Amino acid sequence: MVHKDSDAAGSVAALKAQIISQCRARGGTVTALREQVLDIVLQMDGVVKAYQVLAQMQQHSRAPLAPPTAYRALDFWAEYGVLHKIPAVNGYILCRHARHRCDADCRAETGHHNAFVLVCTACGAADEQTLADEWAALYRALAQSGFALNEEHVVLTGLCRKCRTGIQ
Repeated sequence: MVHKDSDAAGSVAALKAQIISQCRARGGTVTALREQVLDIVLQMDGVVKAYQVLAQMQQHSRAPLAPPTAYRALDFWAEYGVLHKIPAVNGYILCRHARHRCDADCRAETGHHNAFVLVCTACGAADEQTLADEWAALYRALAQSGFALNEEHVVLTGLCRKCRTGIQ
């Protein structure tokens, strides 16, 4: 889904520069292909699917591209904390923390990359909620049971406010 909001090109460019700078500061190599995928993701809203990204990439490529090309680039951005990979919806969402200056202190913050992800099944909108108190309660319960999480995202599906009320 493409952004409905009219983000100023300057703010998207500044966000992109900030993300790339933070990635490089953490040792990441931003290739032209990864940058292209970041450009595409920053223009999208809600759940980002690899095939949507691949379709956008194909529009600017003379040679056919295979799906793993998009998946590898999306996984790179997930590894560097720009995206959250959400297997439950077979997609990715832009981390809400990607929109601010984030350093090692922020990344060490409890709940930074633990998220309750709300996904609208009608329009695909996604909302990341940290909910620190809820995560703390969940961790306490997990510690008592001895269960270890593989992923620290809880995905809840339903209808967003706009879809529930019919606001378009």
